[in-house]
Amino acid sequence: MNVPKILASIAGLACLLFLSGCGGSATAIQPIPSATAMGSGSTPAKYSAGTISAGKTEMPTHIVNAVTGHLDAELRKRGLSAEEGDAIRIDATATYYRMRSGFSRMMVGILAGKDGIKCDVRLVDKKSGQAVGEFQVSSYNLTAVGGEDDVARMVATEIAKALENYRR
Repeated sequence: MNVPKILASIAGLACLLFLSGCGGSATAIQPIPSATAMGSGSTPAKYSAGTISAGKTEMPTHIVNAVTGHLDAELRKRGLSAEEGDAIRIDATATYYRMRSGFSRMMVGILAGKDGIKCDVRLVDKKSGQAVGEFQVSSYNLTAVGGEDDVARMVATEIAKALENYRR
């Protein structure tokens, strides 16, 4: 019996399983078209975070607040933030939420499943109150590193990315 080769194989398999759990991803699904939805102008639209809700999920209030805070920061960073007045309100409703415990993330990694948030996003013109666009955003994290705040930040980033090319 060749014990060193067996130990080396076990160590290699353990490293492979650990590293396979270190990939994260965030994807925008059905982004709004870059064509104008409100007239024929070419000015980038400006946004304000509206209602972010947990919907029928069991997403804790502090995660809802984290998504709102990160979305405000992303809009400012990308120059999409609007002061009061002529803006499009972003309303989002979570349709999926899952967060693994820190222990299971560290001990089992990818085998424990993925953390994630999926939202239906609706864009509402503040002046008319009419919906001007809808899309879905999904964000997830397979890694053993990170946690609730990282997933909240990733979904806010994906919402902002989907809005960048939207024109008024």
